Amino acid sequence: MQAYTESTRETVTRELGITGKLVVGGTVSTGLLLGGFTVAAMALAGRINGGALLPTSIGLFLVGSAIGLAVSVVAGLVGRGDGWSWMDAGRDAAKGALYAIPACLVGAVLAGWMGMVVIGLYLGRALPVAGSALAAVVGLGVMAGTFKVTCESGANVLRRVRQVM
Repeated sequence: MQAYTESTRETVTRELGITGKLVVGGTVSTGLLLGGFTVAAMALAGRINGGALLPTSIGLFLVGSAIGLAVSVVAGLVGRGDGWSWMDAGRDAAKGALYAIPACLVGAVLAGWMGMVVIGLYLGRALPVAGSALAAVVGLGVMAGTFKVTCESGANVLRRVRQVM
């Protein structure tokens, strides 16, 4: 007869917790906000050269993603889920950062499409304008999902503060 022993090693899962979701969403959302929506608004206002749309969009996306990564890691660690230790949340943030790499590749393409809206309007073609509008709708969806996770994280922080007081 064999005795059943439990392993003390934790298994790695693919599922992200609140911290990991916040890291992925915050990284991509901030990049889209700065590299996509800001560049599109500047282009529509005539504040940016048409030849500089794509490099500016991608560059600002990268800057926004770096800022979003830093802010979302801190917010995710502070607003971690109930029963999660700092180490668990840190591992989840690291896993979220790995998932953010391919998400940022898709986000950079979306930001580029959003920034190119003025070219579609200048050429008078419907397909580029529709592509930019679709990229903006997808970007707004990503930002809405990130806002939902941010609210969950904020609720965790408020719950912890109330318990301390």
